[in-house]
Amino acid sequence: MGKKSAVDMLPEELRTRLIRLLQDPAVTQAEIADLINEAAGEPLVSRSSVNRYAQRMRRFAEKNRQAKEIADAYIDKYGTDNRVKLGKVVNEQIRLAVFDLIGEIEEVSADPEIKKTEIADMLYKLSRGLKELEAAEKLNAERTESIRKSALAEAAKAVEETAKSNGLTSDTIEKIKKQILGL
Repeated sequence: MGKKSAVDMLPEELRTRLIRLLQDPAVTQAEIADLINEAAGEPLVSRSSVNRYAQRMRRFAEKNRQAKEIADAYIDKYGTDNRVKLGKVVNEQIRLAVFDLIGEIEEVSADPEIKKTEIADMLYKLSRGLKELEAAEKLNAERTESIRKSALAEAAKAVEETAKSNGLTSDTIEKIKKQILGL
């Protein structure tokens, strides 16, 4: 997108310290800016840049909290064995996030500071991400179908063995497999 934030451009150790300080409710953002600038030996961050970064961190943390709550609620309702459905929910959440990003790109594209090539690059990356998401979803569906077929084949074999040992005819066994297993 546009220019990196002042906090993102900090050396790693200062950025790590800033993040740690933001998590301490006893330290104000103004104090954090002063501490970071003092440690750097020059003014690298402003109070407003620390505030913007803190807001971004809060939004990110809130979205993660919401996603975790959704996943936990889903697992509570459907159980951990139903991960395929959870994966579909996650994929849908990612799609929604991408569409939100596209909306933000439209807003940012009006900014004359941002080059059209940067916007094109963002859209390209988003479309690649969606393509990879679709491919992963297709692969998951294929794996699920393969597992289902394998389980049905095993069940059919067990039905056949049990039925034969109990004296059922081949015709009756085939009817059972067709009606119960759909084979």
